[in-house]
Amino acid sequence: MCAAGAGSVDDPVTVDNRGMLCAQGILRLMRALGPLPAGQLVRVLSTDPAAEEDYPAWCRNTGHPFLRHQREDGLIVSFLRKRAP
Repeated sequence: MCAAGAGSVDDPVTVDNRGMLCAQGILRLMRALGPLPAGQLVRVLSTDPAAEEDYPAWCRNTGHPFLRHQREDGLIVSFLRKRAP
């Protein structure tokens, strides 16, 4: 599910949501965010096209800063940071 970075909040932690519908992916993302420090950069891999709308909307509703999407080899890669408590 997750692969920790090298220890800095700027080293992204990856949440692999490939093959999941966005609602399932958001649940996995929520679980992954739990133990991470505030400000941690998170990289989410998705194949669901709805991710391009759903992750920014979820971030707006929960206070996590959404940074951007990019496409990599057919994947939607979303970047966000864990909010401060």
